[in-house]
Amino acid sequence: MSTPALGGAAPVVDGAAGPARLSARGLVKRFGETVALAGVDVDLADGESLAVMGPSGSGKSTLLHCLAGILVPEAGTVALRGRPVHVLDERERSLLRRTSYGFVFQNGQLLPELPAVENVALPAMLQGTSRRDATDLAVRWLAAFGLAGLEGRRPGELSGGQAQRVAVARALVTQPDVVFADEPTGALDQTNGHEVMRLLTEATRSVGACLVVVTHDPQVAAWCGRRIEVRDGRVVDERRTA
Repeated sequence: MSTPALGGAAPVVDGAAGPARLSARGLVKRFGETVALAGVDVDLADGESLAVMGPSGSGKSTLLHCLAGILVPEAGTVALRGRPVHVLDERERSLLRRTSYGFVFQNGQLLPELPAVENVALPAMLQGTSRRDATDLAVRWLAAFGLAGLEGRRPGELSGGQAQRVAVARALVTQPDVVFADEPTGALDQTNGHEVMRLLTEATRSVGACLVVVTHDPQVAAWCGRRIEVRDGRVVDERRTA
C-alpha cells in the first residue's frame, strides 16, 4: 500500500468514463409506504467521482447505502467489478465494506479513545496488516494530509478540519475500490470544507478509487467530475461538472 502524491488546489475533473467499476440498475427501495428509490441506474468507472445531490428525503442517502451494501434494495442490482453485491448476506456485505469500501461521514465518526494514528491504522489491521506496518502506513497518510506531528492526538484534541482529514485518511488507508462520503463537509466552514474536498478528490483519484459524495452544496459537488440530482427517488438530472 502506498500514499498519494497530492498537490494543487483546483477541483479534480474526471476524464472520459471507462468500463464501470461500480454499477447499479433499476434500484428500488421502500420504507413502509414511502418509496425512497424508484428505479435508479448508476455507473462509476475507475477513478471517477460522482456527486449525488437532492433535497432532504429525495433518496440520495438511500442510494449511497444501497451502493455501499449497507441496505439491500427490494429490486434492482448492484455490482462491484462485475460481482453482484445485492445478493450477498449480511456477513458477506460486512466483509465487502471492510475490504473494498471506505467511508467518510459528516462528523467523522472517529473512535474517540484512540489517537489519530490508530484511527487510521485500524482498517489496515482489520485486513491483516501487522500493527507496525499499519502504523507506518497511517503515519505516511497523515503526513500527506498535512497532519505530521498530530499522530498522537485524540479526535477531541483536533480541530474539526483536522479530524475530518483523519477520517479521509482512514477511508483511504486500505486503498479501497470505492469511497463513500455522506455530507463530508457538512460540519465544516468553507475553508476547511474546501481543503477536505481537495484532499478527498485528489487522493481517491491518485489511488484509482471511485468516489461517491452525497451533498446538498453545489460548491462541494463541483469538486466531482460528474453530478446527478435525485428527486422523489429518481435521477432527474445528470451532467459533468466541467
